[in-house]
This record gives sequence, C-alpha cells and structure tokens, in this order.
Amino acid sequence: MGRMAHIEGGQAADAAGPGAAIDVYSRQREKSEAMRLRVCEAAVSQLAREGFHGTSIFKVARRGGVSQGALQHHYPTKDDLIVALTEYLLVRSIRWFGRARAELAVSPDAFAEIVRRSWREQFKSEDFAALLEILTAARTDPALKRRITPALHRWRDGIDRELAELLPVTARSAAELDAILSISRAMMTGLLIHDDLIKDDAHIESVINYWIGLAHR
Repeated sequence: MGRMAHIEGGQAADAAGPGAAIDVYSRQREKSEAMRLRVCEAAVSQLAREGFHGTSIFKVARRGGVSQGALQHHYPTKDDLIVALTEYLLVRSIRWFGRARAELAVSPDAFAEIVRRSWREQFKSEDFAALLEILTAARTDPALKRRITPALHRWRDGIDRELAELLPVTARSAAELDAILSISRAMMTGLLIHDDLIKDDAHIESVINYWIGLAHR
C-alpha cells in the first residue's frame, strides 16, 4: 500500500509537469534530511549517556521517536550509523571553530580565548562525549577505525587551519606549528577523560592556562 501510494504520488507529480515533480522530490529530500538529523541527535545523546556498548539501533530509534525500520532505511547497521554520526560530529566541530575564529579574529589574545572556549563549549559537550566513545571503540575495531579515519583527518586539518590563524605571529617552523596544534588537540581529549574522573575544574583551568602560555612563546 505504501509503495503504491509512493508510485501514485510520483505519477501524479509527473502528470502535473516537471515543476510539480521537483517539488515532490524536494519535499522528500527535506523529510529525509530531517530524519537523519533526528537520528544523529538521538545517537549523540545515547552514546553520551550510555556509552558505545549501551548504544544500539533499537535504543537510538526509541530515543529519537522513529521506527527502527525508518532508521535502518538510512543506516542499515550500527556501524553505518556510527560512521555517519562521526562525520556529522566532526563537520559540526569544524564549523564551530570557523565561527569562533571569525568572532575572535580581532581579539589580541584570540588563541587563548578559542582554547578556553573550545574546552567549555566543545570538549565538555555531549558531542565530544559521544565522539570519545566512538574513538575508544575504534581502537580495538579495525573495520570501524578504517571507516572513520578519513573524517578524522579532515577534522584535524580543518581545525588546525582555524587555530593556526589565531596563533601569535612568530618565527615558528612548520614542524613547531604542527606540534603545537597536535598537542592542543591531544591535551583537550586527555583532559576530557581526566575531568570525568577527577572532577577538578580549578586544576584543569590551570593546565589550560599553562599550555596557552607555552604556546605563545
């Protein structure tokens, strides 16, 4: 019945002319994108709250208020969902860094501000809690690691470009700049684990401030 309705809808659009057909397909694309967004947000919440092994297609569908069949139409397996979610999270992170860089471009201490803001707004968010679960799972899952690695490379290159724009101009070599940016990313990820275990905000703030001082030298 659903398939017949879809066929009949398509036939009606065809009969009404090319403009009507475009409208129908445009609405279908919008509905499909809305479904993907809903599923990705539900998956972020599920991973952040119950971890990788506490996340399943069924639980994400239930949290997102969609049917399991509708979810699996877009993401047939858990790995398919996780790979798409990784891309979704990392693209959103690059966009955040781009907006923050634009906002802070005129600040005399822009690098320090973006490091502090990225800790508060990025690394302590549900997005990064979910991403950390994915990265931890991929460590012992070669197939998953292989599938998400290209997105991780794009993320690294994207945020490094944004951060490099905000570092004070010095006579650093390309290798030194790469090291500073790599340490910044690794430190934030490590602090995320440390913060969850130790719960010492003052200590973490002092570590971040000390690193900012070193990066400025």
